[in-house]
Amino acid sequence: MWDVLFKPLTGGALVVVSALIAEMVTPKRLAGIFAAAPSVALAGLVVTVLTKGPTDAASACAGMAVGAVAFTACYLGAVPALSLFGAKTGSATALVMWCGVASTGWWRIR
Repeated sequence: MWDVLFKPLTGGALVVVSALIAEMVTPKRLAGIFAAAPSVALAGLVVTVLTKGPTDAASACAGMAVGAVAFTACYLGAVPALSLFGAKTGSATALVMWCGVASTGWWRIR
């Protein structure tokens, strides 16, 4: 039961720390890298280690790594796709790229 309270508190504290880092980063367009997602992931891992053990946390880390690689492929592909195909088709192309990389990574770590 304590994990229900601990997870939001840990996540909130790490979001504040990440926001402070984001304020110090220049250029500001890179500040989003230090926004909520990494801190929430860390909070989730801390609670997972404390409640379920390191084996479950290792599995969660592998999934997060696959998601990060898929996200990187998505945004690297989105920029040229948007300029080539426009907003709708370019966004759909980036989404397909993310799905392809994420499903391939998920299949590999299973």
